[in-house]
Amino acid sequence: MITSFLTDSTAVQQAKQAAEARYGKRPNSPADFAELSLHIKQATGNDISSDTLSRLWGYKKGYAHVRHSVIDTLNSYSHAGEESNYIYHSTLNADDLQLGDKVRIAWLPDRVCTIEYTGNYAWRVAEVQNGKLHVGDTFFCRMLCQGEQLAVDHLRSGEKIYEGYTMGGKNGLTLVEKI
Repeated sequence: MITSFLTDSTAVQQAKQAAEARYGKRPNSPADFAELSLHIKQATGNDISSDTLSRLWGYKKGYAHVRHSVIDTLNSYSHAGEESNYIYHSTLNADDLQLGDKVRIAWLPDRVCTIEYTGNYAWRVAEVQNGKLHVGDTFFCRMLCQGEQLAVDHLRSGEKIYEGYTMGGKNGLTLVEKI
């Protein structure tokens, strides 16, 4: 399942800025990334390797996506020891939904879609306005986040199957709302 953000997304940039504020500077050397990795482990009990951190900050190339768990750990580190009300705009995790729950999503220019959760990270399109999806299409997705692109797996539309399909283009989803 897709459980990642693009490295240049707002959520990732905010998490990095908050981590830099806690760390006291922008990491920019192998020693900085190793030290930051250690600080994160001590503060949260979770590991993020220095290699992952160096790719995330662009010190090393080849990192187009970052796992949601990495962002969660960075945010935990940034807000360790304090009450945090940090959220990703409006985020819905499939693990928190019940069978039959419906979610309305929208993206530019005028796409609106209602999807129904069918279990095991599977969704069925219930309604669609101004989009290429059709009622009855199915796909897999673990998380929906306002402000981020929605990348889904195994979109089945009629007889066609798309292994990867993205909604939201450059601006991401403009609405994520449980109804």
